[in-house]
Amino acid sequence: MSKLTTFRNLTIILMVLFFCGVFTIGTSMAAEKKYRWKLQSGYPHGDLSFELLKGFAADVKKLSNGKLTISVFADAEIVPLEQLFESTQRGVVDILHCMGAFWGGIVPVGEIEFGIPFAYTIDEADTFDAKAQIIRDFYYDKGFVDLLRQEYGKHGLHWLDMHTYGGPFVLSTKPLNSYDDWKGVKIRDEGIYTQFHNMIGARGTYVSGGEAYMALKLGTLDASQWDISAISGLKWHEVAPYWVKAGDNDHVIGHMLINDKSWKELPADIQEALQKAAKNYWSATVKGYGDEFKNAEKMVTDGTLKESRVTPEAIAKHKEIAYKIWDEVAKRDEASAKAIKMIKEWRGVK
Repeated sequence: MSKLTTFRNLTIILMVLFFCGVFTIGTSMAAEKKYRWKLQSGYPHGDLSFELLKGFAADVKKLSNGKLTISVFADAEIVPLEQLFESTQRGVVDILHCMGAFWGGIVPVGEIEFGIPFAYTIDEADTFDAKAQIIRDFYYDKGFVDLLRQEYGKHGLHWLDMHTYGGPFVLSTKPLNSYDDWKGVKIRDEGIYTQFHNMIGARGTYVSGGEAYMALKLGTLDASQWDISAISGLKWHEVAPYWVKAGDNDHVIGHMLINDKSWKELPADIQEALQKAAKNYWSATVKGYGDEFKNAEKMVTDGTLKESRVTPEAIAKHKEIAYKIWDEVAKRDEASAKAIKMIKEWRGVK
């Protein structure tokens, strides 16, 4: 073999080794790519579901081996609530944490997802946890999750998972027991509950969670509906001491929606980590809200919170009105009709 041939062969080998090295380094760098996301909640500091997001973000970082880091922001810390849906679509925020009732005018099935009145009243189970699991099983076993992903997907968003807020928690400045007690009551609410409260004789209106305390104190509101963070974080019971037990939903449901482009950019292993963390967050909300409801019962026993039970006769009238709302909601679009049909079959409502 001539020296020239030997030199050429050596050159080819070195070039092959060089390009193999470049490919290996490039592949390694791609595999180790790290992502930084922003999550904004629709709720303020002090809201339990918001406070539990710290654990979700820590879980994501751990399960993704540090490849995905999520910074968590409260309501309005990046954008105001009314811009949160659109801002997530545009990628200003990667994940929103809120509830479908806020986007009901854009995605009508979101109202149903959150929990239209009496849809998630689970009389067949006794415990907070068992009731929550029955609702989650409905979502995942009856095709409701598929429907939600389809509908949010039309808007460039990926529905990640659900979480609970416990049942609607109503605090009032006065007892609300009979059907007539509700007449003219100015109550803070949102979404379909405004229509429901109006139909039972109250006056539903939206006030932000951060402004409700002062509105109750000044008499601008007579009552306010939130979740149990109303007492554990927002301290509304200081100015509205009556816990109104109205026999309504045992749980209402929130979600996390992800910018579809951000979601699809993630490798499969990080998507899986995100899904696991979201399921863990579901469990954290079940435990967290369950513990807070036990604490509320203790406050009643201790006399720091007063109980106001709506009568069975009033609840029966409220249910009749709620079922009329179900039928109205079903007419909004095809997805809403499918969702109401699913819920009626599941709950045995004709």
